[in-house]
Amino acid sequence: MPAYIIFNYNITNRDEIYQLSKLSKASDKKSKYNPKIIVANIVKPIEGSSILNHIVIYEFDNHNSANKWYYEESGKDVKKLRQNITEGWVTIVEGYVPNEL
Repeated sequence: MPAYIIFNYNITNRDEIYQLSKLSKASDKKSKYNPKIIVANIVKPIEGSSILNHIVIYEFDNHNSANKWYYEESGKDVKKLRQNITEGWVTIVEGYVPNEL
């Protein structure tokens, strides 16, 4: 079952955001967990409100791959920079599989 890592955040240091993008792309290319960015954009709520204005969603083959990717050693510099220049949250969720009747 596919799994997704969702980053929802505000950028607190715009001067460094391009460095984060560059590091992320380089780290993703080296990863053995096949991360795939499926969303990376500004949040524009159509219902309710959000105090966080950016979202990035990665897709993985399964929850185990997503979890290992998030904690892998090669991504520690990306994670540290992201935590220094953004405020928000990250979660891992499994994809939806409809119940079969």
